Amino acid sequence: MLIFVLIFLIGIGWFTYTMKHEPRSLWAGVSFVTFLLTTAVFIVAILMRYSEFLYAHQWLVYIITFLAIIVTICMVLWPFVLVSAFLYNGIKVILNEGFKFHNLLSLGFGIFCVAYLVIWPMFGHFTDKNIWMYAYGYLGSVTVYFLLVMVMYTVTLTLNLVHLKLPKLDYIVVLGAGLNGTEVTPLLAARIDRALEIYRKTPGLKLIMSGGKGPDEVIAEGEAMQNYAVKQGIPADDIIVENKSTTTYENILFSHRLMTPEAKFGIATNSYHVYRALVIAKRQGLKCVGFGAKTRWYFTLNAFMREYIAYLRITYKLQLSVILALGVVYMAFAYLKI
Repeated sequence: MLIFVLIFLIGIGWFTYTMKHEPRSLWAGVSFVTFLLTTAVFIVAILMRYSEFLYAHQWLVYIITFLAIIVTICMVLWPFVLVSAFLYNGIKVILNEGFKFHNLLSLGFGIFCVAYLVIWPMFGHFTDKNIWMYAYGYLGSVTVYFLLVMVMYTVTLTLNLVHLKLPKLDYIVVLGAGLNGTEVTPLLAARIDRALEIYRKTPGLKLIMSGGKGPDEVIAEGEAMQNYAVKQGIPADDIIVENKSTTTYENILFSHRLMTPEAKFGIATNSYHVYRALVIAKRQGLKCVGFGAKTRWYFTLNAFMREYIAYLRITYKLQLSVILALGVVYMAFAYLKI
């Protein structure tokens, strides 16, 4: 029993350490999943240790069995639900937002899953040791790897959206988005509204509206954002405008230059965009926290896929290393006919 206690303590200790020192690392997601697994193992060990008590209280056995069945059903159905959600969401985005490349990500991911799991196996026999079997296995390993990274990405994103206690901040940076003439779009308004929620709970907080003027925009996004906030009753003296940035990287970099030394700040953007913004800030050597604004539900999955792909692009050296390593392994398998 002591071993199981140690495993549990290691799991919770690693998770606590990661969240305290660097929650923006993907290891935060890994440590949280590890914590859940070690907790599950610990609970099973306790149940086995006190099995006589359980047999004496049959109602507990029924509850545990029922929960185990529910978990098993969810695990079995989850892949089908996920693929169906991406397909449905992809079609919904195209119908609402138009047939554009960046709107095809959710649908494309769903089609890829169907093609890999259903269609491709119908066109070949992968039980014999031939080149197609190794190609199928390699593609499967790469797919599983990126799905695992996606899971950890999602968990880490969620952890960074949860704030049990509002941190002490000096500034909150609102990341710009497109405008509708001189007015902010509903998406951008949601970001500003999220920042205003925090502003009203934090005395002395300054708002930095960050966004430059795009080639098809009448005014800078930062200025339109300031106008929106003033209309919401925010004093102009509490708003700082950053109107030169054109990317998320520049949003954070240029906004930080407007802060006082050693200032503590947060970033307000849409929930699906928070983690990539935090990773960019981390790579600039800046410590900050993120706050997510709500997004139209049908838009979320496609936007999430876009952000996930952008994260893979940021970490492309690591991803290429894993892909090449897997390729070498399968080439060795093919050569040795394993």
